[in-house]
Order: sequence, then C-alpha cells, then structure tokens
Amino acid sequence: MFLPTRSPYDRQMLVEHIANRVRSKGHVQVLLDEQRWMVHLTRGAARPACASCGDTADTACYRAPDDAVAYCVTCALGLGDIVATYQLQQRHAG
Repeated sequence: MFLPTRSPYDRQMLVEHIANRVRSKGHVQVLLDEQRWMVHLTRGAARPACASCGDTADTACYRAPDDAVAYCVTCALGLGDIVATYQLQQRHAG
C-alpha cells in the first residue's frame, strides 16, 4: 500500500493506519523517506521506551530487524517535531 505523506495530517493518518495494521498482523514494514522501519506490537508488561522521547507504546519501531534501539511510531515517522510545532502554534493563536 502506498500513502502520501505531504502534510502533518497525512503523516498522522499514516500513523493511525500503521497502528491498526500492527494490531491485526503483529508486525509491519514501513518504507518512509528511503528509510525502512520494522514495526512490532509489544505484548506483555515489558514495553521498550522510545530512544527519542522516552515514552512507551503498544508498538515499537526498529530501523532493521536485528536493531536493539526502539522508537515509538511518532518519533520513527518524524511526527514528534511536527506535533510539537503545531501545538505551540495553537497555543499562540488563541
């Protein structure tokens, strides 16, 4: 499946689609901006913390199948900065 990621909204829709797909399949592969991510559903109480933001999530993203560094979907797909900028703009707007 190919999805456009031209705007923050497109990327948010991609994150939601990936989350739904991982819940049903257990793992998916995502190619974004010439980077390959392996996304896995984490089961059990021990969830890895994101190497970028420190949050834990139901899904963990790895750059390669044998990589030990986990990221949340938001950080892996580059949404962290976009979301923070959008929230900051909303606070200043009103």
